[in-house]
Amino acid sequence: MAQRDADFRKPLRPSPQDLEAIEKDVSDIPNLQQTLLEKDKDLHRPDRVAHQYQIAGSKVILRVAEELPEELRGVGLFEPGTEHVGIGRISTGLGGPHAEFHPDFLGLMLAFQTRKGKRVDFLAINDPSSPADDHHAFMDLLRATGELAGDRNFFVEQIAFTSDFAKRRGARAVAHVVRQTARTSLSSTAYQTYWTGIVEVRSTAAKFSLVPVRDENRNPGISPGERHLTEEWARRQAKGDIEFHLDWIPFLSERKTPTEGLTEPWKEGHKKTVGTVIFPKADLASEEQRLWATLASEMGANPGNWVHDEADSIPEPATRFGVARKIAYGMSQKGRNALDPQFYQEVFVTGEIGEELAKELRRRREEKERERHVSSAPI
Repeated sequence: MAQRDADFRKPLRPSPQDLEAIEKDVSDIPNLQQTLLEKDKDLHRPDRVAHQYQIAGSKVILRVAEELPEELRGVGLFEPGTEHVGIGRISTGLGGPHAEFHPDFLGLMLAFQTRKGKRVDFLAINDPSSPADDHHAFMDLLRATGELAGDRNFFVEQIAFTSDFAKRRGARAVAHVVRQTARTSLSSTAYQTYWTGIVEVRSTAAKFSLVPVRDENRNPGISPGERHLTEEWARRQAKGDIEFHLDWIPFLSERKTPTEGLTEPWKEGHKKTVGTVIFPKADLASEEQRLWATLASEMGANPGNWVHDEADSIPEPATRFGVARKIAYGMSQKGRNALDPQFYQEVFVTGEIGEELAKELRRRREEKERERHVSSAPI
C-alpha cells in the first residue's frame, strides 16, 4: 500500500452554530420538493429531490473480508469474516422520472446495521468525483435540475439546465457535470462502478468504491429503450447474483486525495478490497421481491449513518459538505414521509419482511399506483 504523505489533520467537529448555519444553507430542500411536484406530471406527491427514480431495489448481502486494514478492523460493520443483510437501491440521479438514456448520474444506496444496532449506509454515484466542490454549489445544482423537471424533450432539457447552472456557477462547473452525466447515456447497464463521498474512519479520510466483479458495460447503441437499464438489471438479477467488490480508498494527501477540491477524483492505486456486496439472484417481478423494492423506495438513507471509530464516539460527518448532505437528506425524507427506520429495523436482523411491514409497504405502493405517482419502472 502506498505511503501516506500526510494525516487527515482537520476533520470538522461542528459546533451548534456550525450546524445551524449549514442547516440554513440547505433549507431550500422543501421548496425544491414542491417545485418538482408542481412541474412534473408524473409526480403526485413530494418525493426525493435527487435519485427519485428507482431502477432496482432488493435485499443485499455484505461479506466482510477476512483480512482488513488496521484502520478499518473493528469499526462499524468491519469485523473480519462477518456477513450483514441489508437493503440496496439503484437509481437515476435527477429528482423526477425521465428516460434512462438521458445524461444523468446513477446512484447506489446500501443500508446495513452493525451487530450493536447502529445503522451504516453507503451512498455512491457512478463517477469518482463529486458534482460540486461544496454544499453551496451542490444546492445550486439541485436548483438548476429543478428547472428542467417535467420536460421530456432531451434538447430542451439540456439547454434549460446548462443555462441555469451556468448563471449560478459558471461554464467550468457545467462542463464538469456534463462530463459526469455522459457516462450514463453511454452505458448499457447500471452494473458499473460507484464511488462514495468522503467518510472518516479513525481520523483518516477515506472513500469506498463498489466495483463490478465482471466489467460488462458497453455502449447501448443508437436507440436504447426508455427503461433499458431497469430491464437489463432485472434480467441480470434473474440469472444470478450480482456482485461488487467493496474497495477502501484511504486518504494520501490533499494533492492525491483532496478533501476540499471535491470535483477532483482521488488516486486509487493504493485501494484495497475489504468485502463483497451481493444482490442475490431474484425474480424482481415476484410479490416478495416487489416488497423489497418498495422498501428500498419508501425508506430513507443518509450519508450521516456511519460509524467513525471503534467506540462510535463521533456524531457528525468530518466535512462541511458531509454535514450538509446529512441535514439535506433528513429534510428530504421528512418532506416525503419516508418510512420510520424503527418500522423496518428487524429486516437487518432477520433478513425477512414481516407481516406488519409487508402490510404497510403494500398500502404505500397501492396509494402511489392509484395516484399514478411514478417512482420506478414496472417490471
